[in-house]
Amino acid sequence: MKTAVLYLSLLCLTAGTLTLAGCSTDQPGATNTLGFYTTNVNATPDKTTTAAYKACEDLKLSYINSNTSKIDGKVTAKTAQGDDVVIDIAQSGDGVSKVTIHVGTTGDNAISRQLVDRINSHLSWF
Repeated sequence: MKTAVLYLSLLCLTAGTLTLAGCSTDQPGATNTLGFYTTNVNATPDKTTTAAYKACEDLKLSYINSNTSKIDGKVTAKTAQGDDVVIDIAQSGDGVSKVTIHVGTTGDNAISRQLVDRINSHLSWF
């Protein structure tokens, strides 16, 4: 019986730890889950994709490519160290886009935050 209680306690502790894998960031409305930095911006996906492309140019990333439609978009690039940068954009409502950024294999909050700041900066020009 004591063994069963021990296993149950360990299982609950493990499950509690796994639910903490997604955490908040210091930016309102942004989350970082398993290296994927996600936030919403107030613009349509096509405008957001254009702004994301320009944000990559601002940060001097290389091999920048983008594809866009009225409902989604994607920007890819590489850092100087060769890490892949992937920015996925999806329609999240009327005039709202969900932006998900993944840098390298494990994510990079600093680069992701810089990209979001630059995206928002470029969107303010529209």
